[in-house]
Amino acid sequence: MIGTIRYLKIANYRSIDVLELRDIKPFSVFAGPNGAGKTNFFNALDFVNLVIRYGANEAIKKQGGFNNIHCLRRNSEAARVFEFKSLFEFETETLTYHFKICQLDTSPTLEEYLLEGSSGKKWTVNDFFKDNEEGNQAKEEFIRRGQSFLPIFPVGFSRIPFFNHFRLYKIDPNEAKSPVKNYEDSELSYNGRNLAAVLTRLEKDESIRETILEWMELIVPGLEKVQTQSERLTGSTVLAFQEEGLKEAFPAHLISDGTIYLLSVLVAILDRPSVGITLIEEPERGLHPQAIMELVDGFREQATYERPIWVTTHNEALVRCLKNYELWLVDKKQGQTKMKQVQIADKLVSTLDQAWLTNALGGGLPW
Repeated sequence: MIGTIRYLKIANYRSIDVLELRDIKPFSVFAGPNGAGKTNFFNALDFVNLVIRYGANEAIKKQGGFNNIHCLRRNSEAARVFEFKSLFEFETETLTYHFKICQLDTSPTLEEYLLEGSSGKKWTVNDFFKDNEEGNQAKEEFIRRGQSFLPIFPVGFSRIPFFNHFRLYKIDPNEAKSPVKNYEDSELSYNGRNLAAVLTRLEKDESIRETILEWMELIVPGLEKVQTQSERLTGSTVLAFQEEGLKEAFPAHLISDGTIYLLSVLVAILDRPSVGITLIEEPERGLHPQAIMELVDGFREQATYERPIWVTTHNEALVRCLKNYELWLVDKKQGQTKMKQVQIADKLVSTLDQAWLTNALGGGLPW
């Protein structure tokens, strides 16, 4: 069984002082105004993933250095410490993973442990190196680089969806429309830049190809075919679209941003590994409210505990489609990002979006 995420804690990241979330559903939506901290939350999760994959030093560099990630609301000493904690529940046990990065601005050091709830066994970095001169030297180098022991952890790691094939998407339609040449196609890039390359690979899978086309036809009336073509002069791969009643396909730059964005999102959620978490920022951009409803149903259908889908939004049409526990309100109070889970949607006398817009739910308004 894959572990269910029961608890997350993030501390000291940009506008996040201390943020604690419990019982997050496989499909969850984080809604709130611009500047409330939705993107900071997703970037903080991305930072955790980078730390686990590349180590603390490299993760800090990849996110622009200390000045780009530290918490401005904390005093100077506290701002130098990033903290992450999570609890995963299995059928017969729980796993708690916790780490801190101290001295973020000078010499980052990673302190982490993994606690097995059923046995009480606590794993630290010392459990992975032999107690001899060679082992101690290897451990010192491991610690110096701020490496995480999770990638070499012998058990449990493969059953934790958060740490496997983590993907964050901030789709840019202009990038996704561009021709590609010699682009890596194993997964969609965070901004959709290699969409044509990935779609070329997916065209070989009849099931995924047909599913994407069915979704596109459902949400974009009149669309008959989506395909990739090779340009004769440059050898680049481009997207092409066929509309009902037209003989010739036309290139991506003539397609609306909303259609390209939709295609990118569909590729992102359909071309996922068997275990892993997917984060998508504002998937509703450029879409009609009816199309948003269909997209939300698709998210809900695809999201599982093994493969959660979390999205951000400030769109009332998307909020209107949500059910109990799927909505998290995000707001900023005294400069600090705050979140709360909505649990009363089925009891509201108005629609969920109306309750949100009139502040009946409290906080996280879209404006």
